Amino acid sequence: MPSLTSPIFLMETLNTGNWFTALPTSIQSDIIKMGKTRTVKPSHTLFAQGGTSNGLYAVIKGELHVTGTSTLGNDVIMAIIRPGDWTGFLACLDGGLHAYSATAMTETIVFSLSPSAVAAIFETDVATFRLLQSPELMAARKVTHFVVENMGLPLTQRVAARLADLGRWGYGPSIGPLAELEHVSQEELAMSVHASRQKVNKILRNLAQRNLIEIGYNRIRVLDAAALDRFARGK
Repeated sequence: MPSLTSPIFLMETLNTGNWFTALPTSIQSDIIKMGKTRTVKPSHTLFAQGGTSNGLYAVIKGELHVTGTSTLGNDVIMAIIRPGDWTGFLACLDGGLHAYSATAMTETIVFSLSPSAVAAIFETDVATFRLLQSPELMAARKVTHFVVENMGLPLTQRVAARLADLGRWGYGPSIGPLAELEHVSQEELAMSVHASRQKVNKILRNLAQRNLIEIGYNRIRVLDAAALDRFARGK
């Protein structure tokens, strides 16, 4: 079995994510050649909100939670980055500070591209730059949809929609299977839909009674992704 940091294993893992898979093979090869791996210990921050851009990151093993902290000090979980998923696009695109923080939930192996490597690979022409830009544009569309559509839904449907969002890559399309939500507390979920933990707990129990989800300690497993999506849309 190849090591977790070997080019073969890296390529196999990164190809489980839809962004890397869609890249031309020449760019994939450049990424593997120019990237580096590192291990982030549980509860340690990979990058911090307001910090200087330090590149693009993919998870090879483990899990990152991307969170935004409000001026009131409330942490809102934005996305979960799993093996094959990437994060850090916005700061790479505009050269600004990180808009969110990324924290390891378990011992996490990440594969990183420095800002200079990102520039060397993706700033060669407009078409190639668009490949780097596409995940952030998808994320912007999802945020817009949540504000315009989901925030107007009843709370029960907002919770269902949030479960679906967190079960998928935050920079990808809102379709397909849902990963199990691990290390997500009901308090964090409540914060992300602007509701009390008590109300969210009641809604989760209701969704479980409908056989849409299964609830465990800091764990939520979606039993029927398609049915949960329909329920979130009121269908």
